[in-house]
Amino acid sequence: MNPENKLQQLENGGLLPVRDGASNRSCFWPALCALAVLGLLLVSSCLFLAHFGVLPSKQDSRSNLEVPHPSPTTAAQTSGLPCLMKQVGSDSRPRIAAHLTASPSSEKENVIWQNESDSTFTEGVEFRDNHFIIKKPGQYFVYTQVVFHSMGCDQQAIYLSHELAKLSPSYPEEAILLKGTKSACHSRQRREPWYKTSYQGAIFEFLEGDQIFSRVNQGMTRYVDTAEGKTFFGMFAV
Repeated sequence: MNPENKLQQLENGGLLPVRDGASNRSCFWPALCALAVLGLLLVSSCLFLAHFGVLPSKQDSRSNLEVPHPSPTTAAQTSGLPCLMKQVGSDSRPRIAAHLTASPSSEKENVIWQNESDSTFTEGVEFRDNHFIIKKPGQYFVYTQVVFHSMGCDQQAIYLSHELAKLSPSYPEEAILLKGTKSACHSRQRREPWYKTSYQGAIFEFLEGDQIFSRVNQGMTRYVDTAEGKTFFGMFAV
């Protein structure tokens, strides 16, 4: 429609058709701005959640893909926790230990020790002439127990002595390491059976060639109870 016809139509009171192009252009920019604002809000929300650990970040995802999971030992070291260096019983070296029991055929002079089949006896300690002989110097825990027993008493009290002694090649006389004394039959009930137990044990530093022995006082061997597991003598390295 030319301009003259438009003017004539307006003079005659007619209406001109209006195109929608301007209206569409006026709505496009507000919509675009709204989408941009929503996009910024979405990105800001993701960054906020990733910062506080709600969502994994790209760096964390890349680290999980590239770095292998640490072993329990590494984790303990990095976290500062104590690390167990060696488990109990993992040492493959033979442990120096020996255990003897009293022989039923003990002589009157002293207790005769024997190595039974169910007893432990390993290298490092030698048993000879009723003595332990140290082959490897070091610290040892020595223990000994004697059980005295009788079915009755005589007319006088009985004094019992149990001691642990050492004889060293560098010293001519024996040294008493431990000693215990007990008494029996000092009451009026002289016909009743009685038991007295003497146990001793301690850690000592021994040199190669030292001889260790356990004994009772003279004449008291007849009171020693040689039943299984009651009277014994042993040692082990510490």
